[in-house]
Amino acid sequence: MEKIKLRLALPQDAGRLLAVYAPYVLDSTITWEYTVPTRMEMEKRIEAHLADGFPWLVAEGESGILGYAYAGRMGQRRGFDWDAEISIYLSVDECGKGIGKALYAALLALLAKQGYCNCYALVTHPNPRSESFHKAMGFTQVGLLPKAGYKKGQWVDLCYYTMLICDLPQYPRRPLPLEGLDPNMVQQILKCAAKMVHERA
Repeated sequence: MEKIKLRLALPQDAGRLLAVYAPYVLDSTITWEYTVPTRMEMEKRIEAHLADGFPWLVAEGESGILGYAYAGRMGQRRGFDWDAEISIYLSVDECGKGIGKALYAALLALLAKQGYCNCYALVTHPNPRSESFHKAMGFTQVGLLPKAGYKKGQWVDLCYYTMLICDLPQYPRRPLPLEGLDPNMVQQILKCAAKMVHERA
């Protein structure tokens, strides 16, 4: 298996990230987006997440970007400051190889270091692969919104998965932006997570 590197995403990755994302928009109900974003729109999304201090990670191999995962706010009001919503997309040919596990492991570790406490993933149901993946990663399903979305001629449910990634402090400090973490520690987390893929191979 080719050597995998995890790194922070850059706005100029937008085109290659769209190559990963587009099939999910066009051919599935996994994302409820109807049209593939433009490259400029994808660049803006990456920039917005980074500006908000959240991680956006890519898994890169010799053949290019194989997948990505990112975090953002769960809600806009102040009381949501310690909650993060996360998402992941892999190239269709790369599913089941451990790349998703490595991306999530790094993403969750970084969020915990920043001071986030709760992580949430919103998953279309039915989506057996994603549902099994989140459960294997330690997430628990805590809710289901029946027939919440419509795409591809069908009504689909939305599942809420959650994971507590650190002990809840009585007086929590506001989370640090990603750039507030020690860069060496960030790189160490990314390298350790990438090794998970190589060890599995």
